[in-house]
Amino acid sequence: MTRRSVAVALTLVAALLAGCAGIPTSGPVERVEDEAGLGESTVRYTPSGPTPGMTEAQTVRGFLDAMLAYPVTHRVAAEYLTQDAAQQWRPGRGTTVYTEAQVFSESVGSSRIDLATDVRLDEQGRLTPAEGKRRIEFDLARIDGQWRISNPPDGVLVSRDWFEDYVRAFDLYFLDETGRHVVPVPVHEVVGDQLATSLMTSLALGPQPDTVPGLTTAVPPAEDLRASVPVVAGVAQVDFSRRVGELSTTTQKRISAQVAWTLRQVPAVTDIQITGDGTVVAPTGDLVQDAGGWASFGPDKSRRWAYVAAGGIVHQVGPRAQQPVPGAWGRDDGGASAVVVAEDRAVGVWADRARITAADGSDPLEVSGQGFLRPVLDIDAQAWLVDRSGGRARVRVHDGTSLSLVPSPGLTEVSSFAVSPDGARYAATAGGRLLLGGVVRAEGQVVRLTRPVEQATQDPARQVVWVDGSRVAHLGPRGTQIRSVRIDGTGAVDAWPGGGQLLPDIVPVGLVATAAASSDLYLLDSVGGVWLLDRTRWVPVDVPVARGIA
Repeated sequence: MTRRSVAVALTLVAALLAGCAGIPTSGPVERVEDEAGLGESTVRYTPSGPTPGMTEAQTVRGFLDAMLAYPVTHRVAAEYLTQDAAQQWRPGRGTTVYTEAQVFSESVGSSRIDLATDVRLDEQGRLTPAEGKRRIEFDLARIDGQWRISNPPDGVLVSRDWFEDYVRAFDLYFLDETGRHVVPVPVHEVVGDQLATSLMTSLALGPQPDTVPGLTTAVPPAEDLRASVPVVAGVAQVDFSRRVGELSTTTQKRISAQVAWTLRQVPAVTDIQITGDGTVVAPTGDLVQDAGGWASFGPDKSRRWAYVAAGGIVHQVGPRAQQPVPGAWGRDDGGASAVVVAEDRAVGVWADRARITAADGSDPLEVSGQGFLRPVLDIDAQAWLVDRSGGRARVRVHDGTSLSLVPSPGLTEVSSFAVSPDGARYAATAGGRLLLGGVVRAEGQVVRLTRPVEQATQDPARQVVWVDGSRVAHLGPRGTQIRSVRIDGTGAVDAWPGGGQLLPDIVPVGLVATAAASSDLYLLDSVGGVWLLDRTRWVPVDVPVARGIA
């Protein structure tokens, strides 16, 4: 298994984490059928409570073990605490994942745990590395002759093994600053019956200031969310304490989109119902809404094509068909190295210039430059041009009216540049490094880029594309596979597709993923061949020798 330091957001009354330090040593272990369909372990564990005569160290070990219950519950763990401590303990305040835990007791009424830590989760389930050591000191008091812990740290302590068994990566869907598009924020949640509750509680916590810039939410805050989100006959029942059904139609649509996109990840959920204080969110008149609906808030599903400059024209290539693009670009590509086309606009680039036109090739705008990279048309059809100027990358955006220089701190010369399908993030490669950052917008216009953060990769990255809003893929050195990287903080890197060497008989030079909910992946080789990923194998596309792909 690849390194998956996944973690769980144990939030408020949502399902709070429990981890498993290997095989439990006490309490019943039961193997059951896999109900969730997310590949989790089918082992269930009910830990034992305290027994008479336990020493301080045994009590602390019991507390540590009790946080490893599955399905998740902290009832047994609380039995190891004094009454006051049990009432004040907040297990949902965060999660520490450890690879090793040692318990010591060197004086009466005290004990400690020395942990080798792996990752850290905040209460929303967002992950950050925490590799190192952590020592936790415990004070214990005698209650009716038995040792009980009086100062438990907030949050929970769980093992990496348990995470790999029971925790999976998910996305919370917030809104961009215009409220028109949903933007995913990666989190980790424990799977099982409480998954819908966990995801909704994390969503109701709202966007955090250190994630993607400019995120907003229409979902009421967590304190207004009812304690549980039951799933009955496929319908996730989301209930708030406020009268959400009386909000404006626009707000109800936004709430519906956020909830639908987030809860559709739960295998048992097919529909959603959102209520509050006797009212129902029904912006289209449906009291129960399709969890797969609200596609208009996501990536443009019509963009199912890769655009190939070959044989002197631009072809639009799909999984089942290929044909010249309509209009002037489909008759003559002018020798452009790459051309991308959207419903209303098209952009072509050469080494020293770019051309922005209407989709049919009319109304051309010529832009000079040096060393243009592949052009980008984002979800709002804004044209991105990246070239070199003064020894560093220059980023310019045309919004349909004017061309603007976009401040891009930290971007030196880059070998590729891509904008996420939701338009909220960017990715770039530079000197083998994979860089990720945010796109700052105001009233829908691009204002600047945030300083990029380097993402760990198994192989040096030389060209990057977005697979979806929270995952990128990149080309590596010759002979390596395409790597798929989820931008969730785990550093997990997957080979894509499957095992074996990537196209050992070609040299890949271009990579494209379509901007749709389920992306298609295309490849350009060094002799102009175009390839499509068909499930787990690459198949050639019947086009003339190609100069570029976008």
